[in-house]
Amino acid sequence: MLLKIKEFADFSDVSVRALHLYDRLGLLAPAQVDSSNGYRYYDSEQMKELNTIISFKKLGFSLADIKDLKADSYSKEAVIKKLQEKKSENDRRIQILAYNNENIYNMLSHLEAEPEKPGVKEEAYNLSRIYCLENDKLEHDFSDILWL
Repeated sequence: MLLKIKEFADFSDVSVRALHLYDRLGLLAPAQVDSSNGYRYYDSEQMKELNTIISFKKLGFSLADIKDLKADSYSKEAVIKKLQEKKSENDRRIQILAYNNENIYNMLSHLEAEPEKPGVKEEAYNLSRIYCLENDKLEHDFSDILWL
């Protein structure tokens, strides 16, 4: 059963704009395009492919990653490899966030223990620099993640 792009978008809870993007990137092309008016039609069977794309997006995969998986026909080996890479990336982020929370806790403890006095802003600034520069490896990992 063919659905107009708006109907398919509404039914699948994605935007028409997202479907246009998926088509442009080669992730999900319409089943049919009317040559006289350019209307795009999707087959209800394409819902499976769209759900696959949405599932990988929810896991944090980029559209480029999903396109790579599709190029490999979502092979088990390719999916396992990408999932393992994503898990490693998430583990690094968790480690960095835990480190940041520890620094925040230490800074708060230090600042809350001291009574307010002149120069406390400068002390807080110096303290934050010390805590942030304490662990070079995590700082390096953090900068790697920021530039992914």
